[in-house]
Amino acid sequence: MSEITELCLRDVRCFEGRQSAHLGRITLLVGENSTGKSTFLGCYKVFAKLSNFIGLQDKNYFDEEPFRMGNFDTVARSGNENFFVGGAFKDHCHTGVEFTFIENDRGLPAEQRIRLKFEEGYGKQINLDISCPLESPRLWRFEGPDFRFDLDRSEVSYVQFSTWLSNYVRNGFLPFFGESSSFRKREGRDATIERQIEFGKFVNFLRARLPLPEESAFIVETLDPAAPPRVRVYDTSPLGDEDDVGLKKYLMEAGKNLGLFSGIDVRYRTVDRLFELLVERSGKQYNIVDVGYGVHSILSLLRAIYGKPKGTVFLLQQPEVHLHPVAQAQLAQLMAESSYRFIIETHSDHLIDRLRICTMRKDIKPKDLSIVYFEPTDGGAKSRIYSISVDDNGNLVNEPEGYRRFFLDETEKLLGFF
Repeated sequence: MSEITELCLRDVRCFEGRQSAHLGRITLLVGENSTGKSTFLGCYKVFAKLSNFIGLQDKNYFDEEPFRMGNFDTVARSGNENFFVGGAFKDHCHTGVEFTFIENDRGLPAEQRIRLKFEEGYGKQINLDISCPLESPRLWRFEGPDFRFDLDRSEVSYVQFSTWLSNYVRNGFLPFFGESSSFRKREGRDATIERQIEFGKFVNFLRARLPLPEESAFIVETLDPAAPPRVRVYDTSPLGDEDDVGLKKYLMEAGKNLGLFSGIDVRYRTVDRLFELLVERSGKQYNIVDVGYGVHSILSLLRAIYGKPKGTVFLLQQPEVHLHPVAQAQLAQLMAESSYRFIIETHSDHLIDRLRICTMRKDIKPKDLSIVYFEPTDGGAKSRIYSISVDDNGNLVNEPEGYRRFFLDETEKLLGFF
């Protein structure tokens, strides 16, 4: 499956200028509160959605649950007329995409330009830029390595470039049916020889370079950090299909590894035809309500992960909440041994340290673990992103002074030094 290996932001909220972060199979977002970690997750979700070019609509994807970043004014950094979200790919039909947004007449983010990047061979990169020139708002401009073709917006049924790519180009529908005769007939006297040549190059480029994957290249799941309310009984089985022994086995093994419970089962009450969710601890079964909240919250997380396609990316916000430090470390181990990808906003040094240990034990490769540190600057009004890697021994590589200082300060506060 394709991977997003880098996310770049420019002039988004607290991020001034262009900043980027390397993404591993497991990426940890670390930093103080209000330094942009949730914004980073929200932008990743939007970027992955747009980059799939599947089933897109002319809508504001920045204002969807659970991040709800709002309209243009609440996404773009104050005083900027546009902002940018981009990234790089591995094992995909193109090597990266960049989306630049301006404000439309409804105050929402609107695509001003998309840049699709391709590898030509021998490391050479070529681009396809799709833009709406500010001086010619009625045109869509396509610029490739050897052509520039302008298309009147009346020929396009959608407002956003990504929506058009998603619903037309993906399905092989090109302007003027991709035929020179249709183009000449439609353009009439404006179809000069030069225009016809540029149209031919434009169509040939799309046919050669944009056979987009039939299915989503990037499958992203956002897991809500808030577990559903605890209840003693359920109208239907809380584990779904009673015959799904695979789910029960998965939950039981995960519970044992996390040190939270040794068994899990559903009991049907014939008296009132309701169901109870039971967990086993110390040889006894308890209703889920009668055990710690950590068990309840981790069950919601585990159930959401179970059965998802290999390579799915899970976006998590503080999964360590309600978990004992031992369980936090074991959760990190479980993630390391899985076939999934994770981007995790965390304040847990137990989770971080266990993943570093996992690289030392060869459970994961150093390139598969990335730590992204968000450092507040300018009195907290801005944030700077640092990508930190680890070596074969789990040691941090290229960590900034602010990262080391952050954890030292916390330790000294705990010891009462200041």
